[in-house]
Amino acid sequence: MDYDPNGGYQPPENRSFYDESYYPNGQYPLPPGKKFSPFIPHEVWQREKVNLRRYSMMAGCAILLYIVLSSVYVGLFQGVRFLIQNFFTSFYPTFAATVSSAEFEYLYETIYSVLIVGGPFFLIGWWAKKKGYSGAVPMGKPRHASLMPLIIPAAFGLCLLGNIVTAYLDTFFEMLTGIALRMPETAPTPHSFLGISLYFLSTAVVPALVEEMALRGVIMQPLRRYGDWFAILCSALIFGLMHCNLMQIPFAFLAGVVIGYAVIVTDSIWTGVIIHFLNNAFSVAVSIVSEFYGVESKEYMVCDVLFYVLIAIGVVCAFFYFRKAKQIRMQKSPLLNAGRDFIGQPHPYSARVSCGTLFKTYVLTVPMFAAFAAVIYETIMAVLLLAG
Repeated sequence: MDYDPNGGYQPPENRSFYDESYYPNGQYPLPPGKKFSPFIPHEVWQREKVNLRRYSMMAGCAILLYIVLSSVYVGLFQGVRFLIQNFFTSFYPTFAATVSSAEFEYLYETIYSVLIVGGPFFLIGWWAKKKGYSGAVPMGKPRHASLMPLIIPAAFGLCLLGNIVTAYLDTFFEMLTGIALRMPETAPTPHSFLGISLYFLSTAVVPALVEEMALRGVIMQPLRRYGDWFAILCSALIFGLMHCNLMQIPFAFLAGVVIGYAVIVTDSIWTGVIIHFLNNAFSVAVSIVSEFYGVESKEYMVCDVLFYVLIAIGVVCAFFYFRKAKQIRMQKSPLLNAGRDFIGQPHPYSARVSCGTLFKTYVLTVPMFAAFAAVIYETIMAVLLLAG
């Protein structure tokens, strides 16, 4: 049914809720050129609300499954390592030394990224594709190839800038609580060629591939029907929650926003993989320089200067990118109808859908709430451990 300004209701038609022809004598109640938001039938919104909640439950279940599998996997790994170190040392010393080495630790991290980090999301994505709920992951060549020399360094530099923002947030948290946050403990930096190769593989290559396919693929793509920025922010939120660490969550969220935007404007997941890889590879390089030369060395000072140079290059590239890419528009959801554009009494069967409504619908589901609670619990336990 369509709204009739004279008080009655017209038969349903395939026209906009606010159509100038609905008004007698051409008395359209808005200045020329100004248009109302489209009429969103209530039943359409109810159907999309079910779909949006389904996507939320998929993401929440993936996070919960990741947390459970991570705890089990880490527990099994630590248990097996303990047994080998205590009972196999006398009989198989070479095997025990191998299991205790940094090389084995980073091999474990590589398998962990594929099975434990990516596994739940790929499983959920496979199920969603089978049911027809998934979005197509853009695996082709990036669009706007001429802008790639600006997009890549801009996004990379802004990700590095996110480290500075996160450092200030950590300092502010320490001033409020007296607790100095630390990164989760990792294996020592290896010194052998094999160890460095596995370190690079487990930290830079595999996470870039797995996490981008999972977050900017499985999670973000189906949400684009509700608007590109909505999809970017929601996938960045999930990316932050995955890290389960108060020091890493803010950075992961900021990096998720930057990478998600780059993936959408280029319409290629490989853009995100490249940016993610560069960010992690730089971290690996700094760690290796620190281990081999020390934090007081000239080599480490070069890394420190390079860090700020890359940020400056990124900011400059971002400036020229946004000047050159004015024709690129982010997709908006046809569902959005903020209600403030209604004049008079709206149709009783119309839905007033805003960005806030979409976010509340996505966040307020049982699996997502449970995922938030689990991450908060893990974060509190880590903070209390630091405080103790």
